[in-house]
Order: sequence, then C-alpha cells, then structure tokens
Amino acid sequence: MYHIKKEVISEIEIKKSKFFGILSPASSIDEAREILSDIRKRYPNATHYCTAMIIGNIQRSNDDGEPSGTAGLPMLECLRHKELDNVVMIVVRYFGGTLLGTGGLVKAYQQSTLSAIALATLTIPVETGQYEITVPYDLISRVENLLQKQAVIIDRQYHEQITFVYQSENDLASQFQEITNGHYAPLYQKTLIVEKEVAQ
Repeated sequence: MYHIKKEVISEIEIKKSKFFGILSPASSIDEAREILSDIRKRYPNATHYCTAMIIGNIQRSNDDGEPSGTAGLPMLECLRHKELDNVVMIVVRYFGGTLLGTGGLVKAYQQSTLSAIALATLTIPVETGQYEITVPYDLISRVENLLQKQAVIIDRQYHEQITFVYQSENDLASQFQEITNGHYAPLYQKTLIVEKEVAQ
C-alpha cells in the first residue's frame, strides 16, 4: 500500500461546475474529520463536499447530497485501484447550473480523484536500520563517499575520531570492512520505519 507525502489539490471544470480534489494524508478517522472541517472553511459555500478515505482497515465514502453511488464510492474505488492507504480524498463541487446526470457525476468525481492522485508524491513505508561508525579522520572521505551513495547521514560527531550516525536499508558492514581494511564496523542502534518515495 502506498502513502502520499503531502496534500495535493487538483481542479477541473465540467459544464461550468468546478471540482476541487483535495488528497491529504490521514492516519486516523479523527484526523480525516479535522481535514474535512478545514476544507469546508477553505472552500466555503460549496454545493457538495464528497469524501472517500482508506485508513488501515477502514474504508468509507460519502456522497454529501449527490445521488447515491455517484461520488464517494467512485472516489473510493480510485483510491483502492491505486492501492493508497492512510489518505482522505475530498472533492469540493461548486454547481455550475447544468446537471451532469449520474454517469457524468461518476466520471467527474473519478476524474477529480485521479487528477489529484497524479499530482501526489507516493511513498511506501520501508524498514531501515540506524547505525553509527567511528573512524579516524584519515578515513573520512572514504566513509563519507560510501554513506552518501548508500545511506542517509543523520549526524556527524567530531572528537578524537569522527562518528557518523546514518540510516540504511542494507547492512553496510562488508563495505566498511573493505574500505577500512577490516578495522572498523558499524554498530546497530535501532530499527526505524521511514517513508521512501516511489515513482507512479
């Protein structure tokens, strides 16, 4: 399942009706409700605020006055199809005076949802380790070069020797053994879950 990095907003217009698609990360139902409340304030006097959310095992949708099954459920199906989790999708509609019919509404809400998803940066939760390695100053460039290619450096501590604190998905022990002639090895600190960006 994919997460999204941050809120994104799409905007489409169909027969003078404006649809604003807001896709936001949400880790709980309460957070999703707060986001909806905020959207109502940011987009006042809209005709409809239709919602769909997937948060863990919870999947909900709401047509907010649109004909049953024409808004929330099509939005939810888009979220399912794209394998999203911990998200709330809100489509705000400002009615333009022309009825779209049930088929037109389904298409409009799907299009608004898919447009927002296309704008999102997707991430996946990845288990990573946090490590530290302490080396003499003459090995800084070799160690730093390795870490910049295969890890994320969190901290550098300068004392009699330099200590690098870093995160990596892979055990770099063999690489450190190689570049330090077997003299230095990383120490495991803890396991973390981090969000890694993925291409759509």
